[in-house]
Amino acid sequence: MQRRAAPKHRRASPSTGPGGRRLLAAAGIAGELLLTAGALVLLFVAYTFWGTGLQTAAAQDDLRDQFEQHLLDRADEAPSAAEEGADAEPAPLELGDAYGILRIPRFGDDWERIVVEGTDPDDLKDGPGHYVDSADPGGLGNIAVAAHRSGHGEPFAEFAELREGDVVEIETVDGVFRYELDDAPDGNSDGNVIEATELWVVDPVPGEPGGTEPTEARLTLTTCWPRWGSEKRMYATGVLVAEAPRDQ
Repeated sequence: MQRRAAPKHRRASPSTGPGGRRLLAAAGIAGELLLTAGALVLLFVAYTFWGTGLQTAAAQDDLRDQFEQHLLDRADEAPSAAEEGADAEPAPLELGDAYGILRIPRFGDDWERIVVEGTDPDDLKDGPGHYVDSADPGGLGNIAVAAHRSGHGEPFAEFAELREGDVVEIETVDGVFRYELDDAPDGNSDGNVIEATELWVVDPVPGEPGGTEPTEARLTLTTCWPRWGSEKRMYATGVLVAEAPRDQ
C-alpha cells in the first residue's frame, strides 16, 4: 500500500502580503495622479487655444461696436468744429479702448482685427495692441503694434510668412493708412528675431540714437518668438505709401 506524499505548502505570493498590497495601492494612486495631471494639462492646452480664443472673439465684437461708436462721435463733432473753425479732435483713448482696424492681406483677403490702445497682457488678450508711446498712423515717427502668435485668437500666427513688399493697412477715425513692408521675416521661421529686451525697433527712428528727429512715417509690427513661446521677439517694419482721409 503506497503512502501518499505530504502536500507541498505554497509560499505566499509577495503581492498578497501586507507589503505587496501597499505597493499595489501606491502604484494605483500614482497612476491616478498621472492621469489627473495629464487631464489638467489637456484642459490647460484646450483653454489656451480655444478658451482664450472664444474670449478674444467676444472682446473683438465689443471693440468693433466701440470703434463704430467712435466714428459716429467723430462725425457728430465735425460740424461743431467746422463752425468754430477748428479741426475735430477725437477724445483721448483709455488703455484697452478700440484704437483702429488692422488689415494684413498676407494673412487672408478678409483678415482684419480691431487694435486696442496698449500692449499690457490685459490689453493684448483682446487683440493686437498699439504701443502707447509710438506714433499714430500717418504722422512722422513710428507707429508700433504688437500681437500674440498663440492663444487669444492667434492674430499673428502666420507672422513669419510676412514678406518685403507686403501691404499693412490701418484704419482709424482719421482715415485709412497703407504701409509697405521693407523688412520682414520673408517666410523664415527664425527671421528678424531679437531679444525681448531690444526695444529699439519701436523707437521713433528705429536703429538711430534716442532723440533723433523722424523724417518719415513708419510702421513696426512685433510678436513673440518662437511660435509657441515668448523667449524672444520677431518684427517687421514698413513705410507709409498712401493715406486717405475719411471724408474721401
